[in-house]
Amino acid sequence: MRRRTIATTTVLFVCATTALTACSGSGSGTAAKGPAAPRTPAAANPAAAASTGPYADLTGGQILTNSLKVTRQATSLHLKADVADPKEGATKMDLSLDSKGDCTGTIAQGKDTIGIIKTGKTVYLRPQGTSKWTKTNTASADGKDLASVCDLNNFIGGFQGEDTAAAKGATTKVDGRPAIVLTEKDGAESFTMDVATSGKPYLLKMVTVGGDSPGILAFSHFGEPVHAVAPPRSSIAAA
Repeated sequence: MRRRTIATTTVLFVCATTALTACSGSGSGTAAKGPAAPRTPAAANPAAAASTGPYADLTGGQILTNSLKVTRQATSLHLKADVADPKEGATKMDLSLDSKGDCTGTIAQGKDTIGIIKTGKTVYLRPQGTSKWTKTNTASADGKDLASVCDLNNFIGGFQGEDTAAAKGATTKVDGRPAIVLTEKDGAESFTMDVATSGKPYLLKMVTVGGDSPGILAFSHFGEPVHAVAPPRSSIAAA
């Protein structure tokens, strides 16, 4: 069983965003409630879907292992996440990241939301409600922590699926893209994974219920350019 590797990777990513919020100077210290337990897709006839649907010749474990392998090879993607953390509350992310380490998007933790742009060795942050971006270099201590948030390879590199006992379920659609539903349970945690059945078999969505970090991860825009561009000089706060 290697599913916990994904959950652990997600927790580490959330921890990195904690450092990011602290560096922005906007931390309120108020923890929000975690995301409500999501409803997983109901299969009208999972057995029939497993025997006649997409990837009919593969087991659920084989489908997931292959999907995670393909997803790890993505050079860029768009991530939307809503993950609970027992110490920091809910963390919501809407980020575009690439394998060069560039990213752009927003991260919300508790009542705080900040914008982030990383291009090359420079990171820009803008807390919600402010008009100016702060600027830091990835060579600094804070900059290194911030850079880890934009490290696509660090995030998806932990997605391992060997020895998985995932079960095949019904077919579904994720943002209009056909997918097959896989389910797995590991102790107190239950996982639902949606794997694309058209084009490359990317992992499109993962829902975790129970455990220390329940939540939702959704992936899209694989291989598309990440437009991480430095803000105008007039929008950057003086050092």
